[in-house]
Amino acid sequence: MKKLLYFALLLLWLPLSAQAQRTGQGFTQQFNQASVLLSSGDTISGPLALHRGEDMLTMSLPDNTVRTLPAVNVQSFAVRGERYDRRREQYYYDDFYSMRQGYYSGNPYFGTAPAPRRRERPDTTLMRVFRTYRWNRDNDYSDFRAPGFFEQLSGGPIILLRREGLVERPITNSGYGYGMGGYGGMPPGRPMGYYTDIKDNFYLGLPNGNVLPLRNPKKDLSSYFRTHARQLAQYAKTNNLNYTDARDLAYLVNYANSLGANE
Repeated sequence: MKKLLYFALLLLWLPLSAQAQRTGQGFTQQFNQASVLLSSGDTISGPLALHRGEDMLTMSLPDNTVRTLPAVNVQSFAVRGERYDRRREQYYYDDFYSMRQGYYSGNPYFGTAPAPRRRERPDTTLMRVFRTYRWNRDNDYSDFRAPGFFEQLSGGPIILLRREGLVERPITNSGYGYGMGGYGGMPPGRPMGYYTDIKDNFYLGLPNGNVLPLRNPKKDLSSYFRTHARQLAQYAKTNNLNYTDARDLAYLVNYANSLGANE
């Protein structure tokens, strides 16, 4: 009976695994309001769909037509009213307005220490800002750089950027209380299937228009801001900042900018 139940669960999750592979390049986010600054200098507004893998926008215009905008035609865009994706955590902090203002500029959130963390439900009325940078799509062996969309999380001149993408995570039979032999006689830890999750990938946007991937944010930040690496490390320790958390990382990049570490 246990074996039959195990294989039934496996059959249930396998289609999700196949779907995750198919949607790796089909991750689309819908926003009710958007303002897009085109490469031509013109601005258009309306509901927007952000096609992550393709680095493309589709916009519904007032005349009921749909306009397709590849990244090469876009300088930047701001969006509100995202349709909440249940793949996210139930609570996550998604307000980067204060971080985009930088460390100073009269910003009350950047005094001697970062503001206390708040656990909030997603507020889709908050504005999110995206900019276009040329990058090699994380291919270190390629000199070809194509335009792509990156979300701005901090102030400048060095800007913390984020790209959200889908990732497959395994569902294992461990931890379900089925004994040392695993579930249905299968070895413990064997994947029963996969589910899709949203993963943050971080970058630094440089003044020359290039992007630097932060594959190991703690190590890579220290390397780039090496002149003030000790101060940055102490700031992170004093304020208990996590190098893999988007909000904490924005604090760190803004603080590094305030030290003139990019000079």
